[in-house]
Order: sequence, then C-alpha cells, then structure tokens
Amino acid sequence: MAVSIWRCIGMSLNKIHAEIIGEGKPVLFLPSADFTGNQGQQLADQLEEGYAVHLLDLPGLGQSDGIEKSISVKKLAEWVKSYADAQRLERLSIIGHSLGGLAAISFALHNPEKIDKLILLDAGHKALGTFPVSEFGVLGLVLPFISLVHRFLPAPTNGRLAKLFRSPNDTRELLHRFCETHQTDPNQYIKQMFDNMPTISDAAINLYMLYYRTNLPKLTHELKVSTLLIWADFAGIDEKEAIRSQKAAEAKHNEHVLLKKVSGTHFVQFREDTHQYIAAYLKRNASYA
Repeated sequence: MAVSIWRCIGMSLNKIHAEIIGEGKPVLFLPSADFTGNQGQQLADQLEEGYAVHLLDLPGLGQSDGIEKSISVKKLAEWVKSYADAQRLERLSIIGHSLGGLAAISFALHNPEKIDKLILLDAGHKALGTFPVSEFGVLGLVLPFISLVHRFLPAPTNGRLAKLFRSPNDTRELLHRFCETHQTDPNQYIKQMFDNMPTISDAAINLYMLYYRTNLPKLTHELKVSTLLIWADFAGIDEKEAIRSQKAAEAKHNEHVLLKKVSGTHFVQFREDTHQYIAAYLKRNASYA
C-alpha cells in the first residue's frame, strides 16, 4: 500500500511518500542517498509477517517533497516525526541506511520516547571526513569549498550541484557498476532499486550538505535508545576502507549501541547475515540482551 502524507510548513504543504508492506508492529525504513524507500523492499519482505514496514522516500528524493530552506538535525527529526504522527505511530522501530541513518539518528535523539528499537545499516560509526571521495567521488575533493558557498547561497548552489549528480537515465550501466563495485549479484531487489532511482532535486542538496557537515559518530555516541549498528568490514574489497571501518567500530563506546559486523561493502541490507541480525533484534533475542 502506497501513502502520501501532507504536512503544513508555514503556509505551504509538503508531501512525504511511503509504501507500507505487511501488517503489525510499525517499522520505518529510511534509505541512502540517490535511492527511494524502495531500497528496503527485501528487508520488508523478510519482516512482512508481524510487521508493517514503511518504506519512506527521503526529502527531495523520489515522491517526497524536499525541505527547501535551511535544514538541521532537529528539522530532519521533525520531518520523520510528522510522518509518524500522521500515521499515529506511537512506538516504532526505525531502520536507516547511510544518509537514512542520519535521519533515523536525528529522530531517535529528539524523540527517544517514540523509539522501540533503532537499527543503523553501515551508518553512524564513521565520519565522512573533509574530503569524502569514496562517498561522493571526485566531487568530494571540493566539498569543503562547496559547503562554504552553500551556507551563504543555498538556492543557486543547489541548482548547480543537482546537475552534477547523475540523472537515472542509463540504469543498466549504473547497475553493472554497482554490482562490480560491491561484488554482488544483481538480484531482483537490486534491479528494482535501480529501476526506481529518482532524479536528484535541488532541495535534496540541502539534505546532502547536512549529511556532509554532521559528525555522525558524535551523534551516535549521544544515543540513549536500544540500537543495533550493522557495519561492513570491506575485507578483501577495499583494504583502506576496511582499516577505517575497523578503527571506527573499535572506537564506539556506548552501552546502548550493539555492533555487528558483516562481510562486504556499504550496502549491508542485501546480506543474509543482516536479515538474521535484524529479525533477531526486533524479536528481542536473548543473545542481544
């Protein structure tokens, strides 16, 4: 079932789009940059029995309207809360991958009483760094300058940056590169993820800039809710990233955050181990006490 929630911002209306799969305890899935909530389809199918999984499109991506003006961690938390309130979800679990992890952490920090469990997929343990080339490609080399300009001239900067990000025209080539980079087979869920790639809107750049500027490990350290953080080891694929990931995991000291390592790269939601960890955690398996 697909739903679109409209919320008021000042005198305007803003749409939040989601697809709901299954019935039962509410679980929100928040995807990574460049993709829609459809990215969580495989997880939703795994958890369908006993759970209602809400696959949200992030602001400015897919069918959700963007947050046009300045955005902060608190505003992002309010964005998630507005959806939960509209759906009358009083106590819920949230799964966030990458950029979606920032949204999930933001909501959990500002609304801990609404969280049953928080699950972060390769998110929250590593800082992006000043020049995040592995995340943004060559654009990462100039992000400090772009971020500075964006603070003073967000609207024109958004328009120019949106043009630099790829448009989902040749999804077959993008799919091929993705599977090659992440050493995975193009299963039906990965193909579907690329078939539903959104165009990067101007407003989505506000969200990207917030992600770049935010110290995610610091926010994760402040969490006071039950949290499972599943991180990728990158072993045998990217040794530099493997070392960085291991060090970041070892530096985590928060009694509320449980870390679980899986083999592979950043898109851990397509790993069978990830599905098992999430299912056990949501059911309060004794091994996760």
